[in-house]
Order: sequence, then C-alpha cells, then structure tokens
Amino acid sequence: MSIECTDFLEQIKQYFGYLFDQYGFEVVHSEAARSGEYCFIVLQSRNCRIKFYRAQGEVNLLFGTLSAHIGWEDVIDGTKHWYYARSIMDFIEKKPVDVRKSFFEIRTLKTENQQLRELSMRLQPLCSNILQLFRIDNFKRWRKEYEQFEQERNKEFRKQFERQSGRKM
Repeated sequence: MSIECTDFLEQIKQYFGYLFDQYGFEVVHSEAARSGEYCFIVLQSRNCRIKFYRAQGEVNLLFGTLSAHIGWEDVIDGTKHWYYARSIMDFIEKKPVDVRKSFFEIRTLKTENQQLRELSMRLQPLCSNILQLFRIDNFKRWRKEYEQFEQERNKEFRKQFERQSGRKM
C-alpha cells in the first residue's frame, strides 16, 4: 500500500506509538488533498478503526467500528460512522461543559505537534476503555447513552453560551 501524507503518519507514530505497539493497529488507508494540506489516515486493529485527519492546521482523531466507512465523511446517509475522540473521552470521564474553556482553547493557536501531543496524553490512560466500546458487540449497547450525553452537552453549551454572550443561539 502506498502511503500518502508520510509526514503526518510520522507525527502519529511519534505521539501514538502505543496504538501500534500495545494495541496492534496498522495503517489501512491514507489520502491527501491539496498537496497534503488535507490528510486523513485510518488505522485498524482487530476491534475498531481510528481516523486521524488534518485540515487547515487542525488535527483530529475519531473512532469507528470495523464497519466504519473509510472516507472523508463522518456521517453517510444519516448514519454516523465516526465519533470524535474528545467527545468520547468526555463521555467516559463524564466531563461537564465549560464554554469559557472551549472558547479559550479555540483562540489558542497550537501547532499540529502540540495538538497531537495533547490528544495522545489525554487518550493514553483511557485507550483500553475506548477500544472496548468500539468493539462491534459493545457498540450498540452504549451508543444510545452516548447520543443522550451529546444532546445534553449541546443543550448545556447553548445555555452557557447564551448566558455568556447575552444572545440566543
């Protein structure tokens, strides 16, 4: 398999080496657009898939089951295939919404390396739990609870935002 975005893959290996070493992930797909400015790389283990992408200075990590569609899209025909790691970690940790912190983080420009390092440090202690969630036999059990968690967080985010800004979303 020809690997696109080799520089991005090297960054992933640097910060997420434990995914390869401890959990047996392998690269199954890579794709680039705009001469590598946009990239996504999909890793797969025997239990799930992980998609890393970079676009315009933003780096992100998503989880999917082994049946998750490999492509740029996260939702296909109304079906969600990929779940943002930060949201999944918040779900596991039952982390409350903090609009002020979210806006501060958005305004803080970080390099790709900084973003990857922060994601890796946060993921590593939760990794085993998350990988178990995405096993196909477990996925259906917790997905509804997660969707409820996301809805409640979105509602709380809007409420905090409106209080902060004095305007409705």
